[in-house]
Amino acid sequence: MEYKFRCALHGHKGDVRCLSCYSEVLLVSASRDFTARTWHISKEGCDYQEGAILRGHENYVSALAIYKPSAAQESHWIFTGSHDKLIRAYILGQEDPSYILKGHEDTVCALAVDEHGTLISGSWDKCIKIWRDEKCLTTILGHEAAVWCILLGPRSFLSAPESDLVIVSGSADRQICVWHVVNIYGKDTDISYSRVKNMIGHSDCVRNLALVDDHRFLSASNDASIRAWDARDGSCVGEFYGHTNYVYGLATQPGLPIFVSSGEDRSVRIWPYPSQSQWGVGKRFACLQSIPVPCQSAWCVTLSPLGDVIVGGSDAVIRIFSADPARQASSDAIRTYEAELASSEIAAPNAGELDMNNLPGLEALLIPGSKEGQVIVVRQDNRSVCYQWSTGQSRWLEIGDVVGTQASNRQTFEGKEYDFVFTVDIVDGGEPLKLPYNRTQDPWFVAQEFIHRNNLPQDYLDTVAKFIVKNAGPQLNPPSEAELCAADPLTGGSRYIPGLNRTDSGSASCSLAPDSHIYFPSDSFLSLKAISLGPLMTKLEAFNKESDHPYSSQALDQMRSFSFDFEQSRAEQLAKTILEKLPNWPIDKMFPLLDLLRCLVCWPRASEVIFSATNWKFLREISVGNVDAPPANYLLILRLMANAIAADSPKFFSPIHVVAPSLTAILDLTSLLSQLLEKKKTEMAERKQHQIAFSTLLHNIAVLAHLSSKVPTANSELPRIRVVPSLCIRMSLILLSLGPDHGPGGVTLFHPEAIFNLFVCLGTSLLSLSSDSEKTTEEVKTQRVRLIASAASSLTSSATVPNDATEAEFAAWEKARSVISFWAFSPATLPKIRSSAAALLHLLD
Repeated sequence: MEYKFRCALHGHKGDVRCLSCYSEVLLVSASRDFTARTWHISKEGCDYQEGAILRGHENYVSALAIYKPSAAQESHWIFTGSHDKLIRAYILGQEDPSYILKGHEDTVCALAVDEHGTLISGSWDKCIKIWRDEKCLTTILGHEAAVWCILLGPRSFLSAPESDLVIVSGSADRQICVWHVVNIYGKDTDISYSRVKNMIGHSDCVRNLALVDDHRFLSASNDASIRAWDARDGSCVGEFYGHTNYVYGLATQPGLPIFVSSGEDRSVRIWPYPSQSQWGVGKRFACLQSIPVPCQSAWCVTLSPLGDVIVGGSDAVIRIFSADPARQASSDAIRTYEAELASSEIAAPNAGELDMNNLPGLEALLIPGSKEGQVIVVRQDNRSVCYQWSTGQSRWLEIGDVVGTQASNRQTFEGKEYDFVFTVDIVDGGEPLKLPYNRTQDPWFVAQEFIHRNNLPQDYLDTVAKFIVKNAGPQLNPPSEAELCAADPLTGGSRYIPGLNRTDSGSASCSLAPDSHIYFPSDSFLSLKAISLGPLMTKLEAFNKESDHPYSSQALDQMRSFSFDFEQSRAEQLAKTILEKLPNWPIDKMFPLLDLLRCLVCWPRASEVIFSATNWKFLREISVGNVDAPPANYLLILRLMANAIAADSPKFFSPIHVVAPSLTAILDLTSLLSQLLEKKKTEMAERKQHQIAFSTLLHNIAVLAHLSSKVPTANSELPRIRVVPSLCIRMSLILLSLGPDHGPGGVTLFHPEAIFNLFVCLGTSLLSLSSDSEKTTEEVKTQRVRLIASAASSLTSSATVPNDATEAEFAAWEKARSVISFWAFSPATLPKIRSSAAALLHLLD
């Protein structure tokens, strides 16, 4: 059985990063060109037809998953993950997302979906999230770096019941973890998880995982190896060597006797499974066939149900190879492919161990290779030419000219991928600094982050940003509709996309208004759970030694053992322990304990303890209710309130319908928060963590108010719910106005996530207050403008406010519009902020 070239699929305009087979004839791909695509491939022969282009991504598309329900009446879904931190869900056959999942704080790089439609995602934010019915059910924490890959393991891995999930994850921290998620399908709504196995063996990032059978799976790594693991005891039962660089892709297919891999060494490798008796600790295995590809990086690979090998490359091409002669290309087409290989250029490190000064001549090709995929370089017509040995064909294949050393077209920094990682010498004789950059990022924002991270002078901003632009080229933005509507390569005409107007000449008219529904209304809550327990306990123990009312060693042990795996009773007891002595501590030494409380509020019973009348009155008085409170105190109470709404609101909308004390307490505090913001806004412009906490809280309050409009009893159970959208609009505008108040450089004063949260809050609150189906579009927009103007009245100087009420309203509206426009059109803001601000203007203009 030898795999030979079948066909190449052209259509993407950037690296093909993900592939998934829906069926024998339907393939789905995702790319760094900001799109995913479907392809219809003939069952026999080499024909294919391009299908739908899945649009809407604002950055590289980095993950794919397909859901095929067993019930005929259910929709079939394609899920995509992107560098824009979002997951999009598309109904098969449709080109626009049906809904978007928000929650990750960095690139979504791994997706998997089970037989019931439950989606699992992994991200550079070190988290795994589980989603169902457009909501995040739980977040799994434990990895110390980016979660690169996810595998849904069979329940036989752990002898788990049908109500549970088994998840395997691989990370840039070099670890593979097996997680047991309990009660995901049980009647009890209390979902929990635990890390059952922790497998360490790879010496670099774990990039991919694939299932072998009921108790074994494979892992691929940047250390150029593939390993097989027994999930039952965590042992490594096989090592597969052959790749000479990073291994990115890995795929299996039930019923096939092989698996495949791909990587940075310009090759796809076919591996046979060992027999049952051959698996074992320390066993090593070789590949069956190595297929060279004419691109630097073979990013992804999959096996079709028919057994064909499909690989996506850094040259934007998808190539298919088949072992079935009926599906292999003609001899002429195969020779053309081999000529393409021969004309490609190869960096020296990808050609094996070379002595470039002592290369053999063509006579070296007379000696057969010693193993499949062996590479040699020979002198040929004053060129250094690379050849690879094919055992199946018993000949050397010319695979390109060696052109000297070059790095991968993607580089890693702290476990994440970037287009560039610059080495910057800031101070003569000092340690060089690393400056990572993706071309979809705003150069000025990256420069600002670089300055903050390395404590550099602010006047370096322009120099660093211009250095990025000079060395990386212009920023890449999402493709326009016109670019997606590329000309048909066969007819020269534009491709038909429903809903797009065409001129008589046949070219697509692609001037589209911002799509506001992508951003608002938001229906998902945000949490702030990250905690550095080690440094926190060091500080707490130091304060405890100085305290006149110290916590016991048993209490400190309770705190030291804190984990998001806690049961309800442990979380409740720890909250009680902390609050027992906290009132006796100095106000400026409370913050480590408040940090624990803002995490404990995620448990319902602990939340009830924290928001009991006495405890909440005290916590309010040492933070947001006291203008002179230490900044750390009101930062942590803002985070606590944001987490409380995120944790307790879902029960308000569930069938059991619980009105948690936290919801009433926080909504009653909104007017006080508005007063606090007026007094602290200058300080807020100087503290990015406070910006994130305040904006997250406002976002969650806005979402709560929006979703409450569908609950008939909400106004009586949460009396303040009717007025909070207006207050959210007012507070959001106050914060957003601080940017233009500081001139063009005001963008750099704010954390981009805070600004984005504020725009989502604004849009969601506006829609909550103006969702009258009986009004015309113009009437609705007029109502929204007046709502914004009313909220923005505090932004205008009293000296410039006209006496006439109508003129005063118009002046307030103009001020609000100028604030929103500042963020919509400033070149230094991130693309998603510009887009969300423009979408808000679209709701108003």
